[in-house]
Amino acid sequence: DNKAYSKYSISGDHHNRMVHNYIENVRNYSSFDVPIGFFTYIAGGFGNQIDRQIKSISAEANVHGSAITVSNVIKLVEEQEYKLKTHANLRDFFSVDRQIVLSDF
Repeated sequence: DNKAYSKYSISGDHHNRMVHNYIENVRNYSSFDVPIGFFTYIAGGFGNQIDRQIKSISAEANVHGSAITVSNVIKLVEEQEYKLKTHANLRDFFSVDRQIVLSDF
């Protein structure tokens, strides 16, 4: 879920949307038979409670997730030129149940 915020925080409404509209109803917009691998929020930056908010969604939805800044997504894409990540690597990378930081690369 991409957000146009410089300091995004997951409100109760956004929490419920992720759990009940997106994760629970993934079959409404995906024809794959496999369960969802992870969820991720992308934004310019995040509020102080983002790790707790990600863990809360993960626990309720029983799906791992993360948050990552736009600048770190760009770094991840640039890194692909030198260190190719497999599908399994990317699934694990985005399934840390907290904000992804540079030391995760």
